[in-house]
Amino acid sequence: MATPLEQALATVVSTFRKYAELSGGKHGLCQAGLKELLQKELPTWTPLRECDYSAFMSVLDTDKDCKVDFVEYVRSLACLCTFCHDYFKDVTPVTPVTPCSQ
Repeated sequence: MATPLEQALATVVSTFRKYAELSGGKHGLCQAGLKELLQKELPTWTPLRECDYSAFMSVLDTDKDCKVDFVEYVRSLACLCTFCHDYFKDVTPVTPVTPCSQ
């Protein structure tokens, strides 16, 4: 059975590939593919207006080839993870409750 981190990594890769294929290939997201990924996979995190998607795309597309490749996508997720870590670092973590074995 895969660990949670292994599952998370598989999800990161498979999600990118799913939306890249909708964008016409496996190697990059066009603006429409990026928009769809954000709207469907991060709906509460990305209340962007139409013009914001274009700006977001230009920030992520560091090599200016009009697509977000996997490295650019992972960098954006790393920034999001860093933001979340910083935001929640002073919050007491909730420990999952496990049933007592008898």
